[in-house]
Amino acid sequence: MNKIWIILEREYLQRVKKKSFILSTILTPLIFPLFIAITVFVLSTEESEERIILLLDQNNFIEDSLEFQNNLLIKSYKEISDIQYQINNGQIYGALEIPKLNIYEPKDLKFYSKNVPGGDLISGLESLVESRIRDLKIQDLNLNEESLKKLKTRIFMETYTIDLGLTEGSDEEVAVKQSNSDLAFGLGYFNGFLIYMFVFIYGSFILQSVLDEKTSKVVEVIVSSIKPIQLMMGKVLGVGAVAFTQIFIWIILVSSISTLTSMYFGINSYETTQIIQSEEEISNSKEIVKGIYEMFGTIDIKKTILIFLIYFLGGFFLYGAFFAAIGSAVDNLQDASQFTLPISLPIIASLMFMGIVLNNPEGNASIFLSMFPLTSPILMMARLSFGVPDWHLFISILILIISVVFALWFAGRIYRVGILTSGSKISYKLLWKWFIMKNY
Repeated sequence: MNKIWIILEREYLQRVKKKSFILSTILTPLIFPLFIAITVFVLSTEESEERIILLLDQNNFIEDSLEFQNNLLIKSYKEISDIQYQINNGQIYGALEIPKLNIYEPKDLKFYSKNVPGGDLISGLESLVESRIRDLKIQDLNLNEESLKKLKTRIFMETYTIDLGLTEGSDEEVAVKQSNSDLAFGLGYFNGFLIYMFVFIYGSFILQSVLDEKTSKVVEVIVSSIKPIQLMMGKVLGVGAVAFTQIFIWIILVSSISTLTSMYFGINSYETTQIIQSEEEISNSKEIVKGIYEMFGTIDIKKTILIFLIYFLGGFFLYGAFFAAIGSAVDNLQDASQFTLPISLPIIASLMFMGIVLNNPEGNASIFLSMFPLTSPILMMARLSFGVPDWHLFISILILIISVVFALWFAGRIYRVGILTSGSKISYKLLWKWFIMKNY
């Protein structure tokens, strides 16, 4: 165990002392809010050049030229064959053709442009024509516009989760806690993607570290005083400690920024929905921050962080063991890419299946994927924000732990042979031979 600790300490200190680690650890938590701020600034200051779109309306639905979404629609009585050269040369952006149609059985519109138009432009043009046809139908049917407006009804729904823990010492008849589906969706996707990113990044660190030592022949000196399995465990644990340190620092930084923000805007960080200042004293910006804090107040942050760390460590050690085995077996990165693909597929598939889980977190497919150890680190985190039964979490974590132990044992048997072997043409058959080899 002492030798594993020495390798762990070496791997850990070698990485955390690098300037790149310090800079990425400090700057990464600031990247997301900075990116959002830049995006908002760019969108708010964006001034697009007005585009000209010719309107070929055979029904005379739209009588005059008009401005639409920074586009100028100009009436034209030409044929599309007469203006195609103007579109191709960029003199005009495009042309909207409205064929002769019956307002009760409308035909498809046609839009011509040099490049594929954006979805907002197409949906906007469709809505414009639909609105005009609707007005014509109202006139034709002698309907009252005011009466039609009164028929429109829009309902907003608030969601609540049953929380029996609120009944203790409470006079409320119903024990509920307000929830937010949009926040759960966004938080689930963010947590899942974060684990996906970390597993890939730190898994590649393990592979690169093992491969560098093998190709430089340093490993031959190291294994003269330490068993290969101890070397592998030390590397995996050392890189894992680096990842855990980085995440821990990020949690502290985000918590500190959140606390300072709540103090500045007069929000009690312990009771996120309680505003210290009166409503008259709160500016529009403070109202926005208040809404954000109230929204996040519906999430159990401490539980989310704890479960995130468990699944991150489980996913890292599970895939890190396989990456270490591959690094020990191959002699260069080109060969490594051939064998990392099968291991990467479950991680990539988890990202692809995340939409299914987020849209139906209680479905059979979502439950299975959040239990299956190769996908559970990412997809259970995606489910977590929607509320997961404790027994689901217990079984999923138990299966993940068993899988991690098996992965470390399986990878160790390949590592012990591969780390001292070079020049061999690696194949899956050879890897299996190394795995079942005895007394090596």
